[in-house]
Amino acid sequence: MGRGSYRPTDETMGTNFEATLVIQEDDQGMLIDTAITVQSGQQLEWGIWIVPDEYGTYSITARGTALNASGIGKMESVPHVGMLWTEGGESYIAFAIFALRDSHGIRGFVREPGSTLTWELALQPQHQAVTGGNVVSFAPRRRR
Repeated sequence: MGRGSYRPTDETMGTNFEATLVIQEDDQGMLIDTAITVQSGQQLEWGIWIVPDEYGTYSITARGTALNASGIGKMESVPHVGMLWTEGGESYIAFAIFALRDSHGIRGFVREPGSTLTWELALQPQHQAVTGGNVVSFAPRRRR
């Protein structure tokens, strides 16, 4: 669960939203099912897949209601950073995931033709996050 807001970069007032993220992690990577309810009542959903690649980075794919994009991320240490883009390259998403006192926060930008938005989301986990060194696991699991 989390709460956040977004706003065009040329405006001062943001629009609030609530987000529910269901995170499933396995040996192949991570799947994040995301449902967002915007203050206006609009509903958005995304499936986000994060998979390590052979080059030490992560392949990220997001498919959903408002935007389909894929790209790359560095997720081995905080802050986690990434950049996604649509197939034609018209839209870009840049983000950083960082540690908060008891959780994580996400901030980023969305650049679409004719507009740029900034957004942020503070997560309130329903389960305790498990960490290992400087690598964060968003879902509890056993370590050997």
